[in-house]
Amino acid sequence: MKLQTPDQKPSLLMIGHMYATAFNRRKLNPLAAFFKITCVTWDLGSGTLFGRPLAEFEQEDHLPEYQLIRLPRWPRESTHTRYFHSFLSDVLTKQHFDLILVDSEPWSFIRWQTWALARLIQPKCLFGEFSWENIERPGLKGGILSIIYRLAAKTHDFSISGNAACRKIFLKYGAKPETNLIAAQLGVESREFRSADSDEKVKLRCELELPTNAFLIGYCGRLTDSKGLPELILAAEHLRSCYPNKLIHLAMLGHGDMSEKLVIYAASNPWLHVLKPRPHRDVAIFMRSLDLFVLASKPVSSGPDLWEEQFGHVLIEAMAAGVPTLGSSSGAIPEVIGMPEAIFAHSNLQSLITIMTRWLQNDHELRALADHQRQRTLSLYSHESLAQIWADFLLSQLNASKRVLNNKATDCLP
Repeated sequence: MKLQTPDQKPSLLMIGHMYATAFNRRKLNPLAAFFKITCVTWDLGSGTLFGRPLAEFEQEDHLPEYQLIRLPRWPRESTHTRYFHSFLSDVLTKQHFDLILVDSEPWSFIRWQTWALARLIQPKCLFGEFSWENIERPGLKGGILSIIYRLAAKTHDFSISGNAACRKIFLKYGAKPETNLIAAQLGVESREFRSADSDEKVKLRCELELPTNAFLIGYCGRLTDSKGLPELILAAEHLRSCYPNKLIHLAMLGHGDMSEKLVIYAASNPWLHVLKPRPHRDVAIFMRSLDLFVLASKPVSSGPDLWEEQFGHVLIEAMAAGVPTLGSSSGAIPEVIGMPEAIFAHSNLQSLITIMTRWLQNDHELRALADHQRQRTLSLYSHESLAQIWADFLLSQLNASKRVLNNKATDCLP
């Protein structure tokens, strides 16, 4: 796709709570090569992320090539899907936009607030939405959501799905295949998430207070049962007993409802290391220190919060860092990893042990796996690659809309 000059660039308004932190806005700079971007997100306020103040995650380390507008949200302490933006109408009144994209679920309040204002104030702009949701709910809730999906499909001009299951839901309820793209929401910073040689790993582990001579297996993210942490711990214990000379250790970085239990367990099992959460800019240090990364997520199939892994951003961070990466069969993990030989059955301890044993037995194959995964990740998920994928799609939607308008104008000629 040919880059646009400043005067030629279409204007793009992007709205989403995830853009509250600079780390998550990094994809906007390469995307700004194609669009004049305005990004609307939360004011920092008193929000938290992984148990730490949100402000700690907001540190610009480059000159942004987009306009950032922080707006208050109401209610102030609302969830990601149950808030409105104050003064959003002012943004749409003061600037013209060719495309508007809301990064939220179809049932979110901000999605419908933005759509209503767009149709009222700028009816000619294209309105689109991004969604991760990959599970349909049963019962009354599912019936209500099916209506919302049908309304969403009728009221948006285009949509972006974070995974194949999400696209399937959109299409089921009326979205057009040609107006839907499967693509990641956020990319990975390849300059920070890069391979580390043996000397670098020693330095990184010293910084993290991790053993320098161990084979270090890692996990990063929410410390919850749904991430398969009990199975991962049991698998590590089994491998330690089978390979006593390999000095296998397990390190976990994150925060969640299992944090306290894990810290207590680690106190009597020194091969387990539980690290406190840290800003995204420091996660690369952890990832680059590892010898193997494992995401053992398992579906939550009962209760009010049905869930399957919707992407697993830590996967592309680990793979970009040159760390061989294994993942379960839950949700979108197989799509993201893209290599069947690196996938094991979710919720299955024996399957996890088997695949970890296989890769631990051959250092050469493990290194080849890491190299293959890193190259694939950079080609699909670097900020630059992802910006190109988004730009190709968004510009195609804009051009298709212009062709329709031109055809209508031609038909009206005498």
